[in-house]
Amino acid sequence: MPCELPPLDTQDTRTRIYAHRGSTLLAPENTAKAFDLALQHQADVLETDVRLSRDGVVMVTHDERLDRTTNGRGRVIDHSAANITRLDAGHHFTDLDGRAWRNEGARIESLGELFERYPDVHVNIDIKDRSDTAATAVASAIERAGREHSVTVGSFHAATLAHFRQCAPEVATAASQQEVARLYFSRSGRKGPGSPQTHSFNYLQIPVSWYGLPLARRRFIAKAQDQGLQMVYWTINDVALMTRLASVGVNGIVTDRPDLAQSVLSTNDVHE
Repeated sequence: MPCELPPLDTQDTRTRIYAHRGSTLLAPENTAKAFDLALQHQADVLETDVRLSRDGVVMVTHDERLDRTTNGRGRVIDHSAANITRLDAGHHFTDLDGRAWRNEGARIESLGELFERYPDVHVNIDIKDRSDTAATAVASAIERAGREHSVTVGSFHAATLAHFRQCAPEVATAASQQEVARLYFSRSGRKGPGSPQTHSFNYLQIPVSWYGLPLARRRFIAKAQDQGLQMVYWTINDVALMTRLASVGVNGIVTDRPDLAQSVLSTNDVHE
């Protein structure tokens, strides 16, 4: 089983596999079925999404509504945690081999349950709700599980992410979109390996391009890494792109295909 993510180290050139929701293609996403499969393929990090239930429990699920992935209906926030965990999270899912997963035992779990199930695996959490309440609840779940140093947290909602940082300053966080843009366009020079961390975030989890901006160029990657930041790219399911990113020393790739990533990243031969 993979170890916890090592401390931030720009000298570590290994490219880690971030299993995107476990997988959205090989097994029902954000369920133990998908996470277990990802770990069988040597995933280093379980990437997941969370939303609050009606009774304030942090649930491991991506969508605002339950309809796409389960036999339930309506918004996650309108259902109790107990009701959500009874739903079939494989109800609509068919994998790449054509296997239907209805009634195969896939279900939505709470973040606390996920921590208990995978005590020695690093977890990357994306807070989907746009609210301080959600940020506080995630911080509390991490503290209760004692997982402050084996999780990373991000959100597309800058205010939610800022509130989380206030609640859990010891937890590593991703840059917001605005922070990525400021770093990308900044004229500050490279500081050199080992320079003190001066950012409120620890890593960038970004696409290879954004509105035409090339975010996976060597120069930008080196600039960020030399400032003590880790560079993680999503969502990479193409073998050629996995290989190229690994060759330029990115710290991680988020993928729906941990099986393919395992074949690409199982050795260090891809690094230049």
